[in-house]
Amino acid sequence: MTIAALSRLSQATLQGRVAVVTGAAMGIGSAIARELAGLGARVLIADRSQSGAEQMANTLSEAGAQARGVACDVSDAVQVEAAAQWACQNWGGIDILVNCAGVASAPGQPYTRCTADDWRRTLDINLMGAVHWCAAVREPLLASKAGRIINISSITGVISAPYMPAYTVSKAALISLSKVLARDLATAMVTVNAVCPGYIRTPMWGDLVQRGSTTEGAGDVFDQRVRLHVPMQQPQSVEDVAACAGFLATDLACHITGQVIGVDGGVTI
Repeated sequence: MTIAALSRLSQATLQGRVAVVTGAAMGIGSAIARELAGLGARVLIADRSQSGAEQMANTLSEAGAQARGVACDVSDAVQVEAAAQWACQNWGGIDILVNCAGVASAPGQPYTRCTADDWRRTLDINLMGAVHWCAAVREPLLASKAGRIINISSITGVISAPYMPAYTVSKAALISLSKVLARDLATAMVTVNAVCPGYIRTPMWGDLVQRGSTTEGAGDVFDQRVRLHVPMQQPQSVEDVAACAGFLATDLACHITGQVIGVDGGVTI
């Protein structure tokens, strides 16, 4: 026996399992798709951008994985059901669902600056998108011997971000949804967890500047908030979040459910 064989981590695999990752054409979603494919899962890339989904699937396929890209607006339950049915019909089921699709809401401090449309769009995608997908995969997950739901929330779902009220509320609701479903599915050994990324350089920072929430540069705002709010004084990366999601998808995490896991450098301590 080798030293590596002594570690269960070295034996972690998702071979033979089917994963769906929403919002996976770029950013955190694409990193999670790569992680799950690297562990051996077949991965369905579901994204609003058909070209982006197909490009990501092609990237995984060229690396030797089985992947498929489909256009899917998560706020549309009909499109979600169609994508889920494709995976079940062509790959025999669904074992892992990662709800990563999301949007940043318009800045609104005070919160009354947010319009009804701002609230509706943010909740439709960030919350209802996950609700639609969780409903669509319920039966396949119950039939799986290793069902997993991993909801990508945010540290703003744990500690409020008053400059983005609709986003914060949607991410807090996603955490609550994760706990409700974890209890509902526990007897079937389906785990449901929420992962809360911290400070990661994304286009959201540039978007905040364009929308007039700050007069400073996006990079300056990001660096300042890392220094002010992250105890470890370092930003996180999409790969950090993907590693956490990958672990939760494996058998190593079969008894971890209903948890809120921060990948945030200590922000939520």
